[in-house]
Amino acid sequence: MKNLISTLMWICILILYISFLTPKDLVAILDVGQGDAILIQEGDIQVLVDGGPDSSILYELAKFMPVYDRRIEYIVITHTHDDHIVGILDVVNRYEVGEILYYPVCFENANYEFLIQSFPDMRKVGRGETIRLKTFNINILWPILNKEGRECVKSFNGNVNDDSLVLDFEFLNKKFLLMGDIESPVESTLLKEGLISKEYDILKAGHHCSKTSSSETFIKYVSPSLAVCSVGVENSFGHPSGETLGTYLRLGVQYLLTSQKGSIQIK
Repeated sequence: MKNLISTLMWICILILYISFLTPKDLVAILDVGQGDAILIQEGDIQVLVDGGPDSSILYELAKFMPVYDRRIEYIVITHTHDDHIVGILDVVNRYEVGEILYYPVCFENANYEFLIQSFPDMRKVGRGETIRLKTFNINILWPILNKEGRECVKSFNGNVNDDSLVLDFEFLNKKFLLMGDIESPVESTLLKEGLISKEYDILKAGHHCSKTSSSETFIKYVSPSLAVCSVGVENSFGHPSGETLGTYLRLGVQYLLTSQKGSIQIK
């Protein structure tokens, strides 16, 4: 009898160990304070979209990535503001990184320039390109990339938020739309030019659910089941906007805030 109990205990331990080591398919909007960072994980393949404002990204990644996995296949920089890129400097020192993708908008930022100089092979991307994972593609919907030999591309309208990479993909039987820091002028452009689909399941809301993003017309069109706002507790920007959250409530869209819920995992 003792031998049977001992054997069963070891089987349970082995199952737990294997379960711990097996990577989970997931999308996690990471709680990095006032900033953005999203982990997309399919098996042992990871895509990190932005890195947040500081080294807290490392703690959040450790929650979701297998302990033995020290490689991130792709890092996507949606745009050049510090609350999206500073944490990437910590990530590249901790993990092996396969490729860094970015939209080369002309913008003066010391951390951005340091990344470009440190990683000269960073790949410029724009609308129409894809990131291939095992069973699905991440599609780049915005902005347009002019590849005529220039080092950087003039901002769409002078607001670097509106030069954010916009991504969508289908994974975990759900449609995801990641809006970076896009504001309402580009929301209108995406609708006008037919660059975006209807009826997403999960929306990572643009610009931290500020009052300059998530217009009612746009939210009606994409009609998400869930909107996630990546925001810091008592941040100095006043994010999220009560007006924007009111739009979601009026339209019957559930929303979650990382400032209240921590990292938000979809699996």
